[in-house]
Amino acid sequence: RYPLFAAVRRHSGGLLRAALSAAALPKLGDLEMAGVPIQTAWLEEGKDMAECPVCLMVPDQPTVGCPEGHALCRQCYVAELHQRKKCPVCGHATKESRLQRNRLAEGLIGQLRMRCKHGPEEGAGRGEGGAPPRAKRAKLEPASSMSADDLREELGRRGLSTDGTEGELAARLEEHRRSNAGEEGAEGCGWEGTVCQLSDHVAECPCEPAECPNKAAGCQESVRRKDAARHASETCAYRKNRCAHCAIAFEARALAGHEGSCPDAQIECPN
Repeated sequence: RYPLFAAVRRHSGGLLRAALSAAALPKLGDLEMAGVPIQTAWLEEGKDMAECPVCLMVPDQPTVGCPEGHALCRQCYVAELHQRKKCPVCGHATKESRLQRNRLAEGLIGQLRMRCKHGPEEGAGRGEGGAPPRAKRAKLEPASSMSADDLREELGRRGLSTDGTEGELAARLEEHRRSNAGEEGAEGCGWEGTVCQLSDHVAECPCEPAECPNKAAGCQESVRRKDAARHASETCAYRKNRCAHCAIAFEARALAGHEGSCPDAQIECPN
C-alpha cells in the first residue's frame, strides 16, 4: 500500500536508517531541494522510489493527499485536482486542502546520490546493471572542411551569428559543437553528489549555459560556463580587435571590412 517505503526497503535499508539518524532527523523539515527539474535517469540509486507518477521527474516537494499515501510533486497534485478531485494514482477522492508535504520522503530523496545532467549517459561504463552505452552519432563534418556558405547555413540554423571571415565562422561552429553536451565529442561534467546538493552545483557547474561576456555589445550566444572567456576573446563576433594598420579597435564582425579600406593600409603605387 505504501510504494515509497516498500521501494526504500528493497533498495537499501541503510538509506532509511540514515534519514532517521540523530544527525539527519532535524534536517528533514528544513531540507533544501534542488529547485530545478531532476530526471530519474540522473540518479545513481533509488530510481524505483523517487519518481512522480504524473511528470515522471524526481519530486522536489513530495506531497500526499490520499489514504494510500501516494507521493507526487505538489504542483502535479494541484494541477490534477483542478481536473478531478481524485488521487491520479488510486482514484481516492481528495481535495487540495488535504494535501500535506511529506517531510520524510523529501529527506530520503534529498539524500539520494546523483550525477550532473551534463555527465556521462546512463550505462556508458557506469558499473553493474547499467544499460548498454548509447550508440555513437554519425560523425559530424569538420567545420574546417565546410564552405563559407555551408558554415553560414549551419550557424544560422543554430541561431548563431553569421558575420566574420571563413576561419572565424568555422571556429564559432566548432565551439558551439563543443558547448553542446549532447553532441559527440563534448566533454561532460564529472560531479556526483546528493539531490539536495544539486542547486549549489548548478550555480558553479562548468557545463551549464552562460551568457557571453560581450552581451552588452550585442552578442546573444550562449556557451558553456567554462568556455565563456575563450569565446569572448577568440571567436565572439562582438569581441574587439585592433586593425593591423591603424591600431583602432573594431568589433571582429566589422574588422575585415575596415581593413579592406583602411586609409593607413599600405598599397602598391599606381605607377
